[in-house]
Amino acid sequence: MQASSLNQETVNDTAKLMMHRLIARLLVRDPLLLDRARVSLDQMSVLFPDRSFVVEWEELLRLPPRQLRVLLTSRNQHMRRLRLSSPFLTAVDFRDQNLRRRIRRAAKRIVARAARRVGGHNQAIQPRAA
Repeated sequence: MQASSLNQETVNDTAKLMMHRLIARLLVRDPLLLDRARVSLDQMSVLFPDRSFVVEWEELLRLPPRQLRVLLTSRNQHMRRLRLSSPFLTAVDFRDQNLRRRIRRAAKRIVARAARRVGGHNQAIQPRAA
């Protein structure tokens, strides 16, 4: 399956899930990452004061780290939506273009593999774990 025929929203969601899996692992080694995410969320709340995702992330960032790590990597629709506004994406340095390209290529492979399993209909695919 060609990359151009893949559902790009599904590829993006898969890439964000992969990034949050990396973040969940980093949280184990770097507890200060949680503080950086809180600072990032504070900055976001100034730009988006009345947005529901700010309150939702505030609640998540108060959870015990173990529970937060589980939610960060959850495939449910609620977390998929929240990953779009994640304060962790600015708290962790994802500016490395090589890393971003590798994640994007891996996400495309996962979505393509899932699409082949369901006969080429990738509009509503739930990507498998990488």
